[in-house]
Amino acid sequence: MDRDTPVKGRTITHKLIQKLAPLGPLAPAIAFACFFLLFFSISRLLLALVYFSEINAVTGVLWLFPVGVRMDVMIISALLLIPSLLLLLMPPFAQRWWYFFIASLLALFSIVLIYFEITTYTFLSVYNARPNHLFVEYMASPGTVLDIVLTNYKLPLFFGLLLMAAIGGWMACFTYRLMCNAPQWPWWKRLLITPVVVLLLVLGIRSSLSDSPANLGSAAFSEDSLVNELALNSSYAVAYATYNFFNQQQNLAEKYGHMAEDEIIRRVQQQTGLPAAAFDDPAIPLAHVQTANTPLVQPRNLVIILSESLSAEFIGSLGGLPLSPQFDVLSQQGIFFDNLYATGKRTNRGLESVVTGALPIPLTSAIKLRLAQSDFFTLPALLKVHGYQTSFLYGGDANFDNMRRFLSYNGVDRIIEGSDIDNARFRNHWGVSDDDIFSTANNFFRTQADNAQPFASIILTLSNHEPFDFPDSDFELYEQPRATQNNVAKYADHALGRFFAQARKETYFDNTVFLIVADHGVEIQTRGLIPAAKYHVPALILGPDITPQRIKILASQIDLPPTVLGLLGITTRHPMPGRNLLRLPAGLPGRAIYHLGSTYAYQIENHVVLLRPGHANRQYQLNNGKLTPMTLDAELEKDALAHLLLPDLLHRQQRYRLSPQP
Repeated sequence: MDRDTPVKGRTITHKLIQKLAPLGPLAPAIAFACFFLLFFSISRLLLALVYFSEINAVTGVLWLFPVGVRMDVMIISALLLIPSLLLLLMPPFAQRWWYFFIASLLALFSIVLIYFEITTYTFLSVYNARPNHLFVEYMASPGTVLDIVLTNYKLPLFFGLLLMAAIGGWMACFTYRLMCNAPQWPWWKRLLITPVVVLLLVLGIRSSLSDSPANLGSAAFSEDSLVNELALNSSYAVAYATYNFFNQQQNLAEKYGHMAEDEIIRRVQQQTGLPAAAFDDPAIPLAHVQTANTPLVQPRNLVIILSESLSAEFIGSLGGLPLSPQFDVLSQQGIFFDNLYATGKRTNRGLESVVTGALPIPLTSAIKLRLAQSDFFTLPALLKVHGYQTSFLYGGDANFDNMRRFLSYNGVDRIIEGSDIDNARFRNHWGVSDDDIFSTANNFFRTQADNAQPFASIILTLSNHEPFDFPDSDFELYEQPRATQNNVAKYADHALGRFFAQARKETYFDNTVFLIVADHGVEIQTRGLIPAAKYHVPALILGPDITPQRIKILASQIDLPPTVLGLLGITTRHPMPGRNLLRLPAGLPGRAIYHLGSTYAYQIENHVVLLRPGHANRQYQLNNGKLTPMTLDAELEKDALAHLLLPDLLHRQQRYRLSPQP
């Protein structure tokens, strides 16, 4: 069809073509922009209706619509820049081929935009956020994602694909017919209008006349995180997360605030509770000697159990649901930390904190940072220098979240994953059950104990995870139906108890320190800028000559590596900023550090400072899980900023590494 071919029928499409054709070569771009401004607005309205009961009382909630249009204009302008230039400047030869290419390009853009918006409804229900950096990280493991979708979301997948195909096909046909029927402009008119169009689109992309363009933070107009998420559109959120994923060298100082390097280091050193003279290696600013709590001729073995999603909400002895009878019994036999906070909400964050002891960097875990893939400090690397055999056992695919590469290049000698377990009782798309990985670990530790060397091992469980299926076991379900988070949490506890029943029969048990801690809490669905209570997780240390006690001081996952290190009977030098919770100086207040996306929380006792890019820093009082605004303490604000900036500084300068041992 060429532009002189009449359009038959009196369909809506025909009427639209008649209305838009006088706009000439720019008609397809203008039509695309109008269509998706309307599409995003309707989707935002539907989401607002779905969550109406949760957002209707929020002050200024209606601003989510104009703020949302601003975000929509940004992504639409970015997508239309190249097609608009092609429409204005395409040569006259092979005109229909150009039409076909542009129509196909706009159809592809349509499918992508619709895809991200469709996924929003499921993603928002699980994570209380639009598709973000978690979405991008999961996309790096497409096989796992496809298994989850085919298992749990068949119907949404079918209708989503149907909608994408229908609108994508319609956009291609409509755009092609529109170009065929739009009048051509003379070259002088095209050349005259091109700079104006480019300028308008660039302004649309920047959405700002200041030095800094608008970004994801520009939609955070409210102190209610859900309202801010609804104001976004998912395509822009994913594009922003993807950019940060591939552009890991972020300048956090520009986003959060500048501070002199020596002050950053000094403030973090002070908060360890150690004297300034303890830091003895200028090349590695946090390096210091840690003496054994009790020196031993034969060092203790170390087993760290990172338990998937072991939230305080599932622990009866922490006031949660009665889903942890085995853990509750064990907690009376060791050192139980009942006021400990995870640093993040992903497994890679728990692994980062407990295995490396490093302060968290917002958005990207050290496990995925390019400069951390070798010569980055880890507890296994330290213990390996002291003669330990080191290992990592995981029931799934060790390549997930870059775990295999990071660990094998940073001190872990042996990795055992789900595919190595031939006689597993139970498998799902994540991997083998907790019973299987614990049974494998027990057999492996028995073999390790036959050697003269001590061993250090990390076990990462995975059963307590969607789709909440688990093997038949001899414990009473908490509820019906069977496949629920509560039932699988109780199964995970049952498997943990069975492991310790097996381990007590082995010779290695009496010379081993065990650390049990969650990688993170349950998925965060509560409200507010950061749901602090959702980071509360249990931690427990068991081992020989350990006097049972309950430690109530506020603490962080990063405090656990130096704490267990002190129980192994060896003296070491390391750069971990965490505190040995068994040797705290008198009067040192408790501390926790955690983040949700780009929101960074620094908590001292019940005072929480929140740092967010593009926003004034705020301080809150935390009571019963609720944050109440209070006057900002300037010194606490500086301490928070120092702890945020230091890990990025050390990573970029490669100064978080193993130092010479004493």
